[in-house]
Amino acid sequence: MARIYETSYVRVEDNDKEVRFKNIIECIKEYSSTKSDIDAFIFVSTDGDRQSVTWQALYERSCAAARAILRLGVKRKEIVAANLRSCPEWLYATFGSMIAGAIPMSITFTYSDGSDLVATMEKLQCCSLLIMDPGFDNVNWNILQKLLEYHDVTGAVKSTKLPYLRYLLGVGFENASGDVRDFRGSFLDDTSIDVNFANIESDDVATFLQTSGSTGIPKLVVHTHGTLLSASGTNLIAFDSNHKIFNDRPFIWIGGYPFSVMTGQTRVTVSGFCDAPKNRVAFMKDVILKERCTLTVGLPPLMAELKRSQDDLPSDWPIKGILTGGQPMTKCLASCIGKAGKFLCCIYGSSEVVFLTQFLVENETDLTEYACGTALKLKGLEMKIVDENGQTLPVNTRGEIYVKTPGMFKGYLNDPEKTKAVMTPDGWYKSDDIGRITENGLFFVEGRKSNMIISGGLNVAPEILEQVIKTFPGVETAVIVPVPDAIYYQVVCACVVRKPGSDLTEEMLRKVCEDFHADKPGLFTVLPKFYMFIDKLPETNTGKIDRRAIIKIACDKFK
Repeated sequence: MARIYETSYVRVEDNDKEVRFKNIIECIKEYSSTKSDIDAFIFVSTDGDRQSVTWQALYERSCAAARAILRLGVKRKEIVAANLRSCPEWLYATFGSMIAGAIPMSITFTYSDGSDLVATMEKLQCCSLLIMDPGFDNVNWNILQKLLEYHDVTGAVKSTKLPYLRYLLGVGFENASGDVRDFRGSFLDDTSIDVNFANIESDDVATFLQTSGSTGIPKLVVHTHGTLLSASGTNLIAFDSNHKIFNDRPFIWIGGYPFSVMTGQTRVTVSGFCDAPKNRVAFMKDVILKERCTLTVGLPPLMAELKRSQDDLPSDWPIKGILTGGQPMTKCLASCIGKAGKFLCCIYGSSEVVFLTQFLVENETDLTEYACGTALKLKGLEMKIVDENGQTLPVNTRGEIYVKTPGMFKGYLNDPEKTKAVMTPDGWYKSDDIGRITENGLFFVEGRKSNMIISGGLNVAPEILEQVIKTFPGVETAVIVPVPDAIYYQVVCACVVRKPGSDLTEEMLRKVCEDFHADKPGLFTVLPKFYMFIDKLPETNTGKIDRRAIIKIACDKFK
């Protein structure tokens, strides 16, 4: 008999699965023995190229990377940063760093002046090695070169602005200027050094995940092997090893992080080094059919495309389920259930607490909008809805979602103030999500407590983008607000007051916004869909900017 809740508090006392491994490397080593010749990862390209990495190759190449990283001079507990598109080298760099006793993390830098890279490296402090590709049209390499005083073919590097960085390795620099030591080839093939690899415990730091903010300097979320592995001990359908999963999300985001190495799944993804498909859905369908994938990850924009093309799917379409998350779910998107997938699984979580709930929907009529499911079967997981004073509310009452979980992050790296701001003295994580829970334990997420905008599964901090736009010539001030959208949940609107006499147009402002960001594929940068010029920003009685009034103006104009 299902439990009936009277207050908005849930605690999971047991779970169906146990965490099998102490650390992530143990997972890979185990599967290299039990699934040696089975593909762990398959990288496909729009030109028809297919590159597979077996479990045995994944482990052996990661060990080779560990030897090479230690031979280069990287010390244990130092940080290895990777600015790499999805490719086998990302895997070897990440897991090789773990084996070597270093701490791997993925970084992005989207500002053309490199200011966000400098800020991130300052926060890391002990990042001694950067492994990177040049970026689309060499954009990332062009940014980094401006910050370097010296680099050579040995991998040595010097930079006043990046003082902790000692080494630089490259992937895919064949057509880029400058001598950058190749991470591949002889670097990984030299086995002349015999080393004792680090003894990794479950409470050792595994990586730093970046929060999914689309602009500005993301927070660096500290996770141990144990906190990440906790997800493998849940009843998440996404981690069912009987499924072959298609997930084209970048490895650097929690929605694309290779959790499959913890569960033994085969993951099919798209190489970051190929041209973007002219028709994404057509390309995805072709890959899924050829590889016979049974699960696919789909953010809301892709789900909408799947819905539109359902009638064109072949009779032997292999997908059983569609996995999604990142924003409140609507019936409009749930209508993709049918020929595109027999079920839809909505997952709720964050970089800080990994995964919390799932909602399995097999019929679109069963979906209640904005529901995100029931708590995962993870022993020790606690969730509650609280009021402004942190007091637990009755069921069906809106408030902020608080969480305690074995998957809890260990804080934001070198940022005690921001860590303290999201944690209560007794250890609850304050999610910033506004939601409620029913008497049957079903959670709903209905918005954000802060000004954060949710667009297409990504978080947009309006204050950061506002500061950027305010620096543009002709702009007096600017406010970023959300406008509801059936697919993206919210899209961004820039409300701008021009300086007196300015001839600034929407086209000019749009181009400056686009040119300012180096994230040309648009994987993490959400720019305004709408621009609105107004004479004066409305204010509250206390003289502050009245965001609610501005949102109403924008919604009346664009909704």
